[in-house]
Amino acid sequence: MSMLSVSKAADSSAKWAAVAVGFSVPISVALDNALLLAILVLWLVGANFREKYGIIRKNPVALASLALIGLLAIGMLYGSASIHEAVNTLGKYIDLLFIPIFITLFSDSKTRRHALAAFMTAMMLTLFLSYMLKMGILHQNSILRGFAGNPYVFKLYITQNFFMAFASMVLATWFFHEKDPRKRLLWGILTLLALINVLFMVYGRTGYIVLALLVPYLFIRKLGKKGLLIGIVVTLVFGSMAYFGSKVFHERVSLATDEFTHWQPEKAADTTNSIGQRMEFYSNTLKIIEKHPIFGVGTGGFEQAYAAQVANTKMLQTHNPHNEFLLIMVQTGLPGLVLLLLLFFKQWREASSLSEKETYLARALVLAMISGCLFNSFLLDHAEGLFFAFMTGVLFSGKTKT
Repeated sequence: MSMLSVSKAADSSAKWAAVAVGFSVPISVALDNALLLAILVLWLVGANFREKYGIIRKNPVALASLALIGLLAIGMLYGSASIHEAVNTLGKYIDLLFIPIFITLFSDSKTRRHALAAFMTAMMLTLFLSYMLKMGILHQNSILRGFAGNPYVFKLYITQNFFMAFASMVLATWFFHEKDPRKRLLWGILTLLALINVLFMVYGRTGYIVLALLVPYLFIRKLGKKGLLIGIVVTLVFGSMAYFGSKVFHERVSLATDEFTHWQPEKAADTTNSIGQRMEFYSNTLKIIEKHPIFGVGTGGFEQAYAAQVANTKMLQTHNPHNEFLLIMVQTGLPGLVLLLLLFFKQWREASSLSEKETYLARALVLAMISGCLFNSFLLDHAEGLFFAFMTGVLFSGKTKT
């Protein structure tokens, strides 16, 4: 077999492995890691680096992701973190390095459609099993992690609700753009079932916030300025139905409000007060940033810096502040925050060069990640970070309106 044949076979296999990531990311960490290793090896064996470099060089989103991971790599060279801590932390951000790789692999529209379909297939399987758990037909086991009262399936409820909120908007775009009445009905029913799953069944307040942003924006994209009012009304109607009709939603929102009002600055939060703990984390992290505003404490240095900040107090130590913006800034200073915001800005701007449907989904991804990163360290977290890298590759590798 010639080298050209080997190269083409490797590239083709890398594309299919990348497509498979869409199915694995909502389901299995082990499969994710195996696929990522396969993609990296096959992508390198596939060679043709001049063409790949050309694709990456012309894609602002790919360049922004490389700049951010590059700064995190530089952050390993200073600070008090051990080399093990620094390497371990950088490894958790490795998904940023896969963004340009995914962008080269998803350069054709057929592969992008397959990749999105793979993700949605996994989410529809998750949706089906979640309803089975809720109805008591299936029960918690080594694979199905939730239970009838909180029927999350493969991932923790925060992750599932985040993914399902985004998936519901993918279904909604399919509904709005579908011309076949039977398929349109199917997408409409699945959209409704996914929304019910997020708002009425599974815990996960991040999912609520994502929907509160994405639903109005969906109507803005479809109807222009008048869509804003319609979107707000639809969001308020669903929100009210969930608040007064869903015990899960009502309890989660009420608990968050109660926990926030009971939080007191400079006083250790109760260990049962998750919102209070987050506010405590944010407050202490900002104090660390005040001490190291330009360069930060170095990649992997957060945990040690935070421990020093809360020393001789009753406040809990933590390995991450549950806010990606603060975590990036505390490690790499103001330049890190600028590069993270630049990545999101580049995505938002480049989305305008896509088709109407892809523009909405691309900007929905940005809104979902920004809102998620305000309350979680989503780029650090495996599933959410890989989802972001994968979906960025799917949505930002095609730049011509179709």
